[in-house]
Amino acid sequence: MSAKHLGGTVLALLLLVSVAASSPPDPARAVTGPASVYGTGWSTAHADARNSDHSPVSGARNLTLAWQRSFSGSIYLGATNDAAGRVFVTTNGTGCHLHALDGATGSTIWCSSAVDAEAIASSALLDREGHIYLADGEAMHSFAADGSLRWETPIVGTPLSAQFTPSGNLLFITHIGRIYVLDRNTGEPVLPPVELIPGAPDTDDTRACMRGTEECPSSNTLAVDLATGRFFFTFWDKGAPAADIRAMQLTEGDGPSLRPLWRNQSLPGGSATSPDLSPDGSRLYVGDNEGGIHALDAATGATIWSHDTGYAAGGSPSTSPDGLIMPAGGGDGGLMAIRDMGDRAQRVWTKGGLVNRGLPTQAAGGVAYATVSATLGNDLVVVDTATGAVLDRERIPGLTIFSVGTTVAPDGTVLVPTITGDVFAFRPG
Repeated sequence: MSAKHLGGTVLALLLLVSVAASSPPDPARAVTGPASVYGTGWSTAHADARNSDHSPVSGARNLTLAWQRSFSGSIYLGATNDAAGRVFVTTNGTGCHLHALDGATGSTIWCSSAVDAEAIASSALLDREGHIYLADGEAMHSFAADGSLRWETPIVGTPLSAQFTPSGNLLFITHIGRIYVLDRNTGEPVLPPVELIPGAPDTDDTRACMRGTEECPSSNTLAVDLATGRFFFTFWDKGAPAADIRAMQLTEGDGPSLRPLWRNQSLPGGSATSPDLSPDGSRLYVGDNEGGIHALDAATGATIWSHDTGYAAGGSPSTSPDGLIMPAGGGDGGLMAIRDMGDRAQRVWTKGGLVNRGLPTQAAGGVAYATVSATLGNDLVVVDTATGAVLDRERIPGLTIFSVGTTVAPDGTVLVPTITGDVFAFRPG
């Protein structure tokens, strides 16, 4: 997930679609869609169906380390959590690969070895009934709240986290480009799998997925518009010179179907960022591996603006309801905030002294949480999103290298897992 700066401008490669001048997303017009089946809390890899990496919980401005846990192996993605106070972590170490922890203490409630080590590619997805959904390199699994297996459905390839559809079905794409829609209650296919690269061979080597390169065609988590059934994902087609961003339409009910809507070939070098849908569903934000972050028209795929961050982001951006974007870290890039101004992006602030070592997360109340480099390790900082001012700075114990997805629990606890297999919980102070 870390990356060196690949350099260069991406503007010359954005000729596939024209630049569209329109208004920035309006949070007052946000479309909520049908009643969501997502659980209360940070219930999917990037917070919600839109991949916003933003929490509606009023964020604490002062934090204190409450507990920490170390697991064998690594952790690749953020921990999900629910209203019952449970925290879910996936690892690739020996023994269990799915862990349910007590959010108050970090102690294990239960763990499961029903999934293999490839489960590390996903965060556990949680529904409002307390069920858990997690895939590995062999199958999609569903667990009851007590950890017992509800069902499992064989799949080809490894997904990078799943989402729910407007009707409450399960939607995911495996790393070789096979799309599945499953009934979340039974695991039965809602429609036959769709192969984006027909006959693509399966491989359990998903290391290329960390950077979204050609060897891993589908290397990010899809975003879903719950109001329309449209979904969006990055993809590197066989033999293509660059990765693209695509939209498809899912129709459910009688005669379910999938059909392609558009594609925009504007991701040179690939992409390690999952696409991020604005609250009103009008815009899509996505990064590439040459330092560009782009805003696209979600209906047409037309590029609205592109902005050079100066480095290749090693993860998904965080987007607030009012259009403030905080890119993930990569190389020696400083923590920064960008605002969508309509037909252009504006750099709001950059903190070069705060080298970004993770995926910043924004929360209600104008605060954000980010992992930044420190002497012989990393710190967790709380920043004011309007100015970038540091409100609090807490040491993350040990040599943690970088964090892999900071998440916020319903009680305001901030959870910071790291690539080294550690999880740290910081409570409002």
